[in-house]
Amino acid sequence: MSRMFFDYRCGDCAADSEFFIPAPAPESQDCPVCSGVARRRYTSRGLGRSGASLAAVAPAAGSIDCRDNADVPGLCHVAPSARRRMVARHRGDLETYEAETKRQTREFETSGPKTVHQVVGHSH
Repeated sequence: MSRMFFDYRCGDCAADSEFFIPAPAPESQDCPVCSGVARRRYTSRGLGRSGASLAAVAPAAGSIDCRDNADVPGLCHVAPSARRRMVARHRGDLETYEAETKRQTREFETSGPKTVHQVVGHSH
């Protein structure tokens, strides 16, 4: 049974959540924020790709971060600059998380916001 990422939105608190669950995904999940009912959202992520071709183009195929931290949900779908912070948060490493947050804040204050081409990468 293959597992995939699916997006959900809570009808009570409007929280957006991502679940790494077996396909086909159920229409609803318990909201991790308020325990309300989160309904599946249908997004364009992954459209146009199918089984065999998905494995060849998935960001994880070329990303060491994704392979080394396969248990961190969504890691392969964010900019490389955000990955260290996500891994630290997932591991509960508050010291690294705070240091990375400060580093990213200093970088932003020095150079301003990144362009879309700096954020969106196509390593596949």
